[in-house]
Amino acid sequence: MVAALPTKSISVPDSYVNSTSIVFPFPVPEDISVLNGPTYVAPQTLVELSNYALADAIFSYSPETFDLDSGLALWNAAEQANAFGVVPLLSRLETRAGAGSLPLGYILSSNLPRKCDQAPRAILMSSGSLPALAPILNELSYLPSLPAPITFTVAAVDYSPVSGAYVPDYITAFTTARESGLALITSSRVSELQHMSLYASLLATVLPSLHLYDGLRLSRESQRIVDVLGVKRTQDFFERVLSSQDSTFHRTDSISRASRLLTSLNAELGTSYRLFEYEGHDQPDVVLVILGSSDAAIATDVALKLSDAGERVGVLTVRVAAPFADSHFLNALPRSTKQVLVFGQVYSQQDVDDPAVQSTLYSDIFAAVIMSAVFPIGARPKLVDFKYTREQAFTPNSFVWIYEQLLRGVPPVATIPDVVLANNFSTVTSFDLLYGQDVTQFIFWSPDDSALAYAPAKLAQLFSLDSNRNTGFISTFDNQSLAGIVQSELRSSKRAIDTSFPVTNSKVVVVNDDKIFSSYNVVDSLGYGGALLINTASKFEDIAQKLPVEIKKLFLDKAIVVYTINLTEAADAEDKTLASVAAQLAFLAVSEPTELVETYLGKLASLNFPGEEKPVAMISEISEKIQRLLTKVEVPTTWDLKLDEEPLSLPAFPVSDSFAPNEEKFTEEPSPELESWQTAAKHLAFKEAFDYKSELRPDLPVKNFVAKVQELKRLTPLSYDRNIFHIEFDITGTGLKYEIGEALGIHGQNDKELVETFIDSYGLDAEALVLMPTRDDPERFEYRTVFQVLLEDLDIFGKTPKKFYESLAEYAKDEKQKANLLRLSSADGVEEFKKRAEEDTLTYADVLGEFESARPSFEDLIKIVNPLKRREYSIASSQKVHPNAVHLLIVVVDWVDSKGRKRYGQCSRYISQLKIGSEVVVSVKPSVMKLPPSPNQPIIMSGLGTGLAPFKAFVEEKAHQKSQGQDVGDIFLYLGSRHQKEEYLYGEFWEAHMAAGIITHIGAAFSRDQPQKIYIQDRMRESIDKLVPAYVQQDGVFYLCGPTWPVPDVTAVLEDVITKDAEYRGTKIDAAKEIEDLKEKNRYILEVY
Repeated sequence: MVAALPTKSISVPDSYVNSTSIVFPFPVPEDISVLNGPTYVAPQTLVELSNYALADAIFSYSPETFDLDSGLALWNAAEQANAFGVVPLLSRLETRAGAGSLPLGYILSSNLPRKCDQAPRAILMSSGSLPALAPILNELSYLPSLPAPITFTVAAVDYSPVSGAYVPDYITAFTTARESGLALITSSRVSELQHMSLYASLLATVLPSLHLYDGLRLSRESQRIVDVLGVKRTQDFFERVLSSQDSTFHRTDSISRASRLLTSLNAELGTSYRLFEYEGHDQPDVVLVILGSSDAAIATDVALKLSDAGERVGVLTVRVAAPFADSHFLNALPRSTKQVLVFGQVYSQQDVDDPAVQSTLYSDIFAAVIMSAVFPIGARPKLVDFKYTREQAFTPNSFVWIYEQLLRGVPPVATIPDVVLANNFSTVTSFDLLYGQDVTQFIFWSPDDSALAYAPAKLAQLFSLDSNRNTGFISTFDNQSLAGIVQSELRSSKRAIDTSFPVTNSKVVVVNDDKIFSSYNVVDSLGYGGALLINTASKFEDIAQKLPVEIKKLFLDKAIVVYTINLTEAADAEDKTLASVAAQLAFLAVSEPTELVETYLGKLASLNFPGEEKPVAMISEISEKIQRLLTKVEVPTTWDLKLDEEPLSLPAFPVSDSFAPNEEKFTEEPSPELESWQTAAKHLAFKEAFDYKSELRPDLPVKNFVAKVQELKRLTPLSYDRNIFHIEFDITGTGLKYEIGEALGIHGQNDKELVETFIDSYGLDAEALVLMPTRDDPERFEYRTVFQVLLEDLDIFGKTPKKFYESLAEYAKDEKQKANLLRLSSADGVEEFKKRAEEDTLTYADVLGEFESARPSFEDLIKIVNPLKRREYSIASSQKVHPNAVHLLIVVVDWVDSKGRKRYGQCSRYISQLKIGSEVVVSVKPSVMKLPPSPNQPIIMSGLGTGLAPFKAFVEEKAHQKSQGQDVGDIFLYLGSRHQKEEYLYGEFWEAHMAAGIITHIGAAFSRDQPQKIYIQDRMRESIDKLVPAYVQQDGVFYLCGPTWPVPDVTAVLEDVITKDAEYRGTKIDAAKEIEDLKEKNRYILEVY
């Protein structure tokens, strides 16, 4: 029960009362003079303030929800004067072709009146807008001088088509600055944003400048800024720094002027900024070099914490990336450094994988180190180009993992392995960047259209009223999951935290809709002993039943305390304000002592009900209801925690694909529909009106071809238990092209007899027409018959995933069958599901036959049954030798299930039953199996069974090269199968090419032809003396194709090959590390399955 309370509200800032934002709880003040000294504000506002204070003209390119210019627009509309007593011209423009014409024309106009000749003209945008402004940048780069200084303020954020989300994009701005001759200045922390904006304006008096900062998180995380530079102070610093430069200033080069301006700015601000800033161990072995960014701040804080513990690591942050000051970089790099890891963002994964592509930052640093006499040739640090894509996200734990690898001498990778994550006591998982600081953290998950989504922002306002604490707040939107989710993070700390990274070790996590558990691992970010508050009308045991085992394990490992409440019983859900207040009170009831909650009620009244009478009494009544309704749940310790065979990996952090709630929640995805013949006939008759086209498999998102079977030959005896066959397709006139090592995708069909049986048992009309949306474009439809759909589109005779049981349960009319289906889809049914999948190998058709009360319509069946996927087979021919054919080597997959039924692999059986002249839909898939760039390089091929297919193509290609007069390197072939008599696949082919001098050595291992088993690794070891020169000294390339089991043994042989060569040379090596290097150089290539 809550004690007697005051009946009047408590005074709070007027701006708080009027704020209804989910995103920014601390609104931008209309009076710009308010922004000075300690202030709660979004950091983006600071960037806008610095530009508004000095610029006489501002051009902004801000997408509507990015809020890059909302403060500018507010102050401009209110006619707020800047530092020079003028209201800056503000032009809010769209990003499109020719977008730079207006600012370019204005900038080049020398006859416009100006209050201050050194005041810049400012352009604000996101990095996604930079390409559209390329023409203006090109124009500026050709001009010897400009009528006025110009600054580009760029939020590093863009939409990624790869991840379907917003990503921090630094590479676009970095590349643009390099190509256009702009100075590039970076900010890593909130406290730097205004200082670097001011520095960019100062440096713009020397050359056009670009200020780059994190636009995804750093600039959007509202918090108390300890010392906001107001308009007047910004002007004073600007003018004092410029006036402090002596007469030699303009006679020095741009790098010297950049350094002198920064030194002068430091003197005014009391800061210690440098062009390059090192922090970490005094005598580091490993130094990470990184462009100024949020990632740089995290990496630095982690390095400082590790160096305090004795680890010899450090970070060198690039403050001014262009022009690149070699001497300043070398002076900042500690002389003890043995290895430099250059963190370089690149555009794509292809750039990461391509060893010929260097990151832009690495190119600068490589040149600086190589051309310098600072480090003697034998003592230069090792330079490593650590490339990563825009989609790669880093956390404090990510950097701990990277440093740990570097200190162990292992080539670093960014992704933390599951085995490391599973160990709660490892250095990586137990690391807490905020450990020892007085910090409390909270996370809230809500549907983005719920009134409850507004509660976290109000709580941020509530916490900010405590002048002894610093409050930080950020919201992230995922518009895809459940038609729109918002996650809000709230931090309360004694000291200001100006490093931006996602909350971990949260004290409380609030989930305002239990459906969110299906999309996110919301408990991963809870600290040990943390509280989980779930707003739900369901019982916790019903929610828990659907949770993956990995998440259930977290409940126990972290000793999570669970509370449930149904907020609709505490306040009228139709009244959005009351519903939000109930959510605020429920959170406080879990996170704070009761007596402290009582002191908050007056403040909550003022924040939520400005100007109303007796709001405290109403809130007190809701608080009493909350206390009665709040239920503490006992988490079972008897959960079955056997891991799922196919664990469901859910993300712990939201995918930011928008900066606003989803406004298209009720847009329905096109669905399959049964149609009449008359409708189809109308579409055929009026093709132009209905945009009707006849296409080959429009449902498939790849380029397809029709190939004809010209030969099919079984290679194993009929009496042998494995049907391995060679098949050739005629591709004359199709336009199909393939390269050595690529695979052919076969779009197979289901068994016709099985399809007909299913149609009869399910009561379907085989000739009924179905109008189906295509897979790659749901706005396009195709006509199929029911028979065609089951024959070519649906994997109706394929293995059923767990999700199918859950989906099917919705259609079950028998309650027992429904309960059984739900059990099989939950963690409780994992053992039985595993038996059904692996021993009984039940298909969709089997399950539908078993649960007869569950009868989805055929349209719904299309939605819940997985589509047939193409099967890829390595091409066994060279198109230079067979220009109009493609060869494959295939084994028919078969087995006997637990009921004694003979089962077959869908596609391999389909192909084996094709007749000469049969037409098949095919497509080409790239592969890692590529020949080395030089024909002289030896190749070492090892294959088991049908894994020999690509090597037949290799040998044909090599024979062709030799016939063209090229010198061909040695070719080693190691093949393995059970018996020579039955499975010496392509045996005559290999021996003929060895006799012709194409193949150098054949090591055949027929494992069951003698008492002792012999495998390919044994044959390799027998010829190790030949492999040493071929593989190591002549830059040979090794290939393994086939099953995964030989990989460790084959790798061990190759390690012995490398070690033996080292012994010849009298050196010592780490063979395992050498193998990793060979993988990076594409000289150790695996295609295993």
